[in-house]
This record gives sequence, structure tokens and C-alpha cells, in this order.
Amino acid sequence: MALVVLVGGFYLVARLIVHVASPSLDRKAAELARLQAGAERYGWVPGDDVDGKLAAAGARCFDKDGELRRLLVGEYEGRRIQMAEFVTSSGGRLPTDVFNNLVALELPAGLPELRISHDRVADPALPPLEPVLQTSDTESDAFNQRYYAASLDPRYTSAMLHPRMIEWLLAHPPQDLRLVGNLLVAYTAKPWTVPHTLATVPFLHGIVDRIPPFVLKDFRQEAPPR
Repeated sequence: MALVVLVGGFYLVARLIVHVASPSLDRKAAELARLQAGAERYGWVPGDDVDGKLAAAGARCFDKDGELRRLLVGEYEGRRIQMAEFVTSSGGRLPTDVFNNLVALELPAGLPELRISHDRVADPALPPLEPVLQTSDTESDAFNQRYYAASLDPRYTSAMLHPRMIEWLLAHPPQDLRLVGNLLVAYTAKPWTVPHTLATVPFLHGIVDRIPPFVLKDFRQEAPPR
């Protein structure tokens, strides 16, 4: 009898939680749907990650493999852009989907990897199988307090993060960035939305505009890494 009462109590509590939480979840889902609507007005159309470069960049950004969903492609000021949700799994026996987003702009050439983020590159627990990105300070204290910049070559980091580039980065809201091959990617641990993309694409465009010509020439990589 006691077991029946206990199970019944758990059932009633569960029903109460669902009853209270459902309206809130419905409102959040409706708001997200509203923020994800209207992409076609900006010329963004469904596309494919034919060469796998965006998925590979997402795996580098979030340090785990994931699945691209809601992949759209378009153009901004003559440069190709891509955007997608990057869905990873979290948990053990009962994994849950984690929705992240990627907004990427194509460069005219492949360049070495560069990471500009709010998190320092962690030291590997075991001897690494590949070279590890090195964190470098810049001459800007304001930048160093907001971001960690890392690449395989501190000279390359310094060449990319010149004063005009740093000024542009600091003039905009903080955003994690990763340059992988010929893709400059802004990545966020939140679902993809139209307003976020509209704000991010001009920001990325300004970064590419400020890459010095000598960097594209001296550090160019003919075959972007996968």
C-alpha cells in the first residue's frame, strides 16, 4: 500500500511540474520560432556542406563532433556566408541535444588556424597528437582582458591582431571567433536566430576587410586543413 501511495505521489508531482512548465516552454518555443523566421528575406536559402568544411570548423569551435541543421547560405557584400545550428550531444546513457550556432564568412584564401575566445586554450592532459595552439598577449590591455588569442605561430597572431583589427573587435559586443581554413566562424552556445546573424555578418565582414594583404600572401595555405 505504501508503495502505491509513493508511486502515486511521484506521478502527481510529475504532472504538476509538466502543467506548470508547459506554458513557459511553449512561449520559449514560439519566441525562438519567431526569431528563426524570415531568413529568405535576406537571400539566405537552404544549402549543403558539400565539402564538410563548416562541420569540421564547428567541431574545432566546440571541441566535439556535431550535426549541422538548418544550414543556410547567402552572400554579403560579394562574400559567401553560411549559417547553421551545430547540434552536439551531452550526457551519458541518456544524451540530450545541445543546440549551438555557427555563422561563417568565406575568405579569399585559406589561412592558419586562429582562435579568439573568452576561454584560454586548455593544456592537453596527454601528449598531443597534433600541435597545440599557443595563447599570445597583444599590446592592448583592453583586448587581453576581454579575449584570449591563440594560433600555432605567435608571429601570425601578432600580424592578424594589429591595432585597427583590435579596435574593430573591441568596438563590438564580445564574440567567440575561429578562423579555420578559409572560413572565419563566429560560434555561440545558443540556437541560431536571424537577428544574431544580421548583427554578426557585418562584424565578420569588417574583420576580413582588415586582414593585411601581406598576411594573405605570406601565410596563405593552398589546401585548408580538415
